[in-house]
Amino acid sequence: MKLSEVLKERGYAYQQSSETLEEITDGAKRTVYLGIDPSADSLHIGNLMGLLVLRRFLEDGHKVILLTGGGTGMIGDPGGKSEERNLLDEETIKRNSTAVAAQIRKVFGTDDFTEVNNAAWLSKLSLLEFLRDIGKHFTVNSMIKKDIVHDRLAKESPISFTEFSYSLLQGYDYLHLNQEYGCDLQVGGSDQWSNILAGVEFIRRKTEKTVYALTWPLIVNKSTGKKFGKSESGAIWLDPKKTTPFEMYQFLLNSEDDVVEEYLLKLTLLNWSDIEAIMLGHKTDPSKRLAQRSLAIEVVTIVHGADAAHRAQLVTEALFGDAEISEEGWSAIATDAPSRKIAVGSPLIDAIIESGLAESKTQARQFLSSGAIYLNGESLSDEKRLFEESDFSKGAAILKRGKRNISVLVKE
Repeated sequence: MKLSEVLKERGYAYQQSSETLEEITDGAKRTVYLGIDPSADSLHIGNLMGLLVLRRFLEDGHKVILLTGGGTGMIGDPGGKSEERNLLDEETIKRNSTAVAAQIRKVFGTDDFTEVNNAAWLSKLSLLEFLRDIGKHFTVNSMIKKDIVHDRLAKESPISFTEFSYSLLQGYDYLHLNQEYGCDLQVGGSDQWSNILAGVEFIRRKTEKTVYALTWPLIVNKSTGKKFGKSESGAIWLDPKKTTPFEMYQFLLNSEDDVVEEYLLKLTLLNWSDIEAIMLGHKTDPSKRLAQRSLAIEVVTIVHGADAAHRAQLVTEALFGDAEISEEGWSAIATDAPSRKIAVGSPLIDAIIESGLAESKTQARQFLSSGAIYLNGESLSDEKRLFEESDFSKGAAILKRGKRNISVLVKE
């Protein structure tokens, strides 16, 4: 299957600067670059689709450059933000870049790509060079018409000259990579379209060369209308210290039926026939959540490895399944599930509140009297009950309200 067909099948192709996608993907092998924002020390699940797009390019024989915005990260892209970003210092950017590069290698399954940091050349650019060699190729008229600038101005949100200049520097990055590495394709999310296109036009004016732009659609949380981003509350990070494999598994397992097929296509490496079979089985009995379970296993495997995915599955089945928990399940719960410490002799009613299973003692008593509280599968009703040594015989205790509200307790 040609690369253009793969990108279309997966829903990866959104905008391109050429008349056809085939012109970009199916001819001579290209050198492709993606800019990585170094404003955090981890990528998030919204970035995963872009990395999988690049993995497809790598597997098709194209070269890939990952550009860390060490220079532009000190300025900040105005796109998608309603206010000025905090500027980053050099040490923070370096630390973040190193952490992110390790995550990318894991997703790619190879280190056969080039890493560069635009601070290497932007830091040497003088103001006069910037104005003379870059600024004259951009008009203020066109820059204020860009959505990312226009939206800020329309809301009367301040935008500094620093942020306003971001697209000029990104265009210069493209020119530099074209001259140094023969890079002729920049890719990114659709919110970067105007910035990427500005670089294409800049190179045309500067060198009369034809280079290309390609974007993929953003993954949007349909319930909130917001993209999966690291600045949004509840972001799902690729760093297991920020979002554990179990938490990532749970997030994906709770995907709505109307988006799970899209996620399978965009966030996994499963082929179309396998996804088709999964969706057929899912529609036969949606209550078994076959599509969501397949999605969770595949994504966690890509990001954290097969062993982490297996353990996340074990914990999920142990906590939410109806079968008796196995020794392996208890072991996984004790080490992999989010938990809180509690001392032997602590009141049950306090643990219910501290675990978030009730908001007050009055509510906790109501849940106990109605038989909604379970400890290790046993329904409890005694509001004066204290935790005993035997409650932690398997290394952890499982406190539930109903079937879906769970807290794992570890003996202090």
